[in-house]
Order: sequence, then C-alpha cells, then structure tokens
Amino acid sequence: MASEHFQPRGLDTRKPSAARVYHHMLTGEVIFESDRTFFERLYTQIPFYPVWARHNRAFLTRAVQHMVAAGVRQFLDIGSGLPTGGNTHEVARQAAGDARVVYVDNDEEAITRAHDLLTQQAVLDSTAIVAGDLRDPVGILEHPDTVRLLDYSEPVGVLLVSVLPWVPDSDRPAELVSQLRDALAPGSYIAMTHVSLEDAAPETKHRVASAAALFVDALDPVTLRTREQFEDFFGGWSLVEPGITYATDWRPDHPVDSDDPARLCNFAALGYLQ
Repeated sequence: MASEHFQPRGLDTRKPSAARVYHHMLTGEVIFESDRTFFERLYTQIPFYPVWARHNRAFLTRAVQHMVAAGVRQFLDIGSGLPTGGNTHEVARQAAGDARVVYVDNDEEAITRAHDLLTQQAVLDSTAIVAGDLRDPVGILEHPDTVRLLDYSEPVGVLLVSVLPWVPDSDRPAELVSQLRDALAPGSYIAMTHVSLEDAAPETKHRVASAAALFVDALDPVTLRTREQFEDFFGGWSLVEPGITYATDWRPDHPVDSDDPARLCNFAALGYLQ
C-alpha cells in the first residue's frame, strides 16, 4: 500500500523502532526479544515512561473528541504506530459513526498490523493505513487512499501525537507541518505533543536526558525541544484554549496529579485553522 513517493522501512529486529517502543509503553507487549534489553535500560532511567505514553494516548482521545464535537468528520493520523486500544477511528466513531480516518506510518510492521486490524473490523471502506512519512507531506496528501477518504475542501483533523520528537531539526519539521496546513480548509485542526525537559525537576531532567541518549542505539533518535520551539510548529494556527500546556492538563476529564513526574515532560496543544 506504499505510495509511489515512499517505501516503508523494512523490519529490523536488531534495533528497536519508535513504533515498537511506544507500543510497549502502552501495552507492555514485547514483540521481539531483541528489544527487551533496550526496554530494561530505558525504564531504568525513566520508570515513569509508560505513564508518559498513556498521557499522550489520553490527550489524543480528548483532542479527537473535541474535533468531532466541533464538526470534524475526517482525520489524518500521521505516525500512528502499532495499533492498540483506543485508536483514532474507534474514538471518533463513538461520537460520529460517519467519521473517516487515514493512518500514516513509515514502519512496515506498523502498517501490516494496522491493515490486519482494519480488515478484521471491516472498516476499510472508511479507514485506511498509508505508507508514508511526515518528511514527505505531498506523498501523504496525494496518496490514492488519502484522496479517496479525505475531502480537502472540508475540515480535517490532523494528529501528530509524539511524532515530532523523532524528526530532527535538519529535516525542517516546522516547514513540514506548514505544508500540511497549507493543504487544509479553514476549520481544520492539528493536535501535537512533544517531550521536553524545560519544566522538569532537576532529577527528572537528568533521567529523561539519559533515556533520550539511549535512542542513539535505536532506529529513531529523539530530539528534545523547548516550549518555544514547540509553539513554532503552530505557526499559522490559532491555539485552542488552554493553549500550550502539558498533555495531562489539556482539558482533563479527571483531576490532574501535580506530583506525577511525567506530567511536566510532555507539552501538548490543539491548533485551529481560521
């Protein structure tokens, strides 16, 4: 299902991928035993890493619910990863049965698993998984399955949840996000999160920095950014209240635990295109 612009990255069991690491944090599943040592090293540095991942997932749920309530019925989830519970199409259709979703990932394993899930759920008429990468916005936007399901004359909800940390500055991520923005109709939204050390406690900063360094040995190195750098990704978008905050604090549906060490390491925001 790869576009003519992009071929998905093949399976490599020697080094963990961002998709497998994130999947393990959400589910605890170890897909390849070769990843286990990396997970053990990672959690030694940051025992709360799975909590951070769940904060991202909960933010995605609330952001999608907000967009559906605002009338959005089509979604582009870039860097969707390996499917788990509470996927975008499942959240959206709880409120709007006619919602359409295009998932995008650059990992062959994630694409295969997602396609299998969508086939089992018999939703391929309104949901697709596309082989693509944020570094090639045109390839995503012009992919036949994207064009089949998304109408760019109507608002689209874009999701870049825990994706930008895997895109280095050398790839000009702000320009990539702006290319997506320029293709969308007024009324569209974009939801983004980003790991950061800016507001973390000193001990947490040391742990997160050490953990980020471990990803040099993974397929996807991590780039940490500040609140100001994260805000730059929303150029041309109007921030929805409460603006840039922590993932836990963006319109929470339960009381926020102010003592949660993962809370201060994860910026989140929702942008609106006027």
